[in-house]
Amino acid sequence: MNQKIFQVDNLHFYFRIIFNNDKLYELSFSEQKNNLMERQLSLKIANKSPSKFAKEVQSQLNAYFNGKLKKFDVPVHIEGSDFSLKVFKEMSKIPYGKTKSYKQIAEKIKEPKSARAVGRVSGSNKIPIIIPCHRIVGSNGELVGYSGGGGLLFKSYLQLLEKK
Repeated sequence: MNQKIFQVDNLHFYFRIIFNNDKLYELSFSEQKNNLMERQLSLKIANKSPSKFAKEVQSQLNAYFNGKLKKFDVPVHIEGSDFSLKVFKEMSKIPYGKTKSYKQIAEKIKEPKSARAVGRVSGSNKIPIIIPCHRIVGSNGELVGYSGGGGLLFKSYLQLLEKK
């Protein structure tokens, strides 16, 4: 596994990507760079120049946060049960600037009574923003839970960014 830590233009958050063979395995972010470095002992640190893949992920995140990218095309590696994979796939279909409820996702994957399970899967998302779990809301339209850094405040920021 390889990693890269970087900042996005005009945003004081640091982002860490974990990738291998031109597939993204994890995206995490924090206001504190040190928070992203804690687990680095278990990762192979590439001392060579940053890969084209890492540069492309950073470029797409920059474009997204500058309002110039509406859909990511970064190859991702996702693991999980068949149910989880269905949820992640359906989450990825939510259009930029739109939201769906956990219940709507459950209905779309033909598991209408599994809204809470959809919430658990959403909370386990290791690639937030790119797999847009920030576009999922409670049945009443309110913000509930967020697996990415920054909590509900950052989830709200992402939704507002997309509504501009």
